[in-house]
Amino acid sequence: MSRREAVALKTISVGLAGLSYVAPALAGRIATYLWFTPFPLARPRSPGIPPGARRITFESPGLVVHGYEIGDGSRTALLIHGWAGSSRQYRRIALRLTQEGYRCVVIDLPGHGIEAGRSTDALEMADAIETAGNALGKVDIVVAHSLGAMATAVAMQGSLRADRLVLVAPGLRPHQALDWFVATLRLRPAVATAVEQSMERRFGEDLWDRMPKEMLDMNVPGRTLLIHDVDDDIVPIDHAKLLSERWGVGLVSTRGHGHNGVLRASEVIDQIAILASAEPVSV
Repeated sequence: MSRREAVALKTISVGLAGLSYVAPALAGRIATYLWFTPFPLARPRSPGIPPGARRITFESPGLVVHGYEIGDGSRTALLIHGWAGSSRQYRRIALRLTQEGYRCVVIDLPGHGIEAGRSTDALEMADAIETAGNALGKVDIVVAHSLGAMATAVAMQGSLRADRLVLVAPGLRPHQALDWFVATLRLRPAVATAVEQSMERRFGEDLWDRMPKEMLDMNVPGRTLLIHDVDDDIVPIDHAKLLSERWGVGLVSTRGHGHNGVLRASEVIDQIAILASAEPVSV
């Protein structure tokens, strides 16, 4: 987190704390808006795309998904960022996969990239992933990070199909994400409860148990790999360990990269390239 981002979060935290004493309902509504609005990493530092890349757009009723594609290989990779991330995080991975004979499609999920600043949620993100996947047809590998991994899991329970799957720093428990949000903004209990209730109204009161169970019980491709950094201070590596155990797939653990830096790590890029070059196997 940059100094500017830390100052912004501190300012919001202090403001909400004060507001929660005089207008708790308003503080709850503001906190709920912030919960459903990617902040602060989603706004790209520049609108540029890698040299040689081409802008691409996918559409379905009520949804437009922006991104770029790079490479002209015969195989297709779909790269998915996480909450408050963007397509720019995949520059190194995309360039490496083009060397492995891939056409890489990197999308910005709703509320991210050029749409930064608007609200979204994991289910809308999953719809966007399905929209891109359906338009592409055959997808040889999906690489997804953080909440994008959970959204990808939801999409794969729908129409998204892929021969290989890499989930990096996957989240599993929605309540852990909410606890992190509450702790980061130092929300008072009444405000935290308002955000929790907004989640239950949108996704159902059983979401806290239902969503992890659906992800644990899903069928994954025969070539599936989990990658997680032990120094991740946003999503504990225990989430990936549980998925690895349940799915019977490999887990590569790294150290010293954190939650977002893991996407830039050379050993992570190497592991993704190895899986991308492997032949698919049936489940």
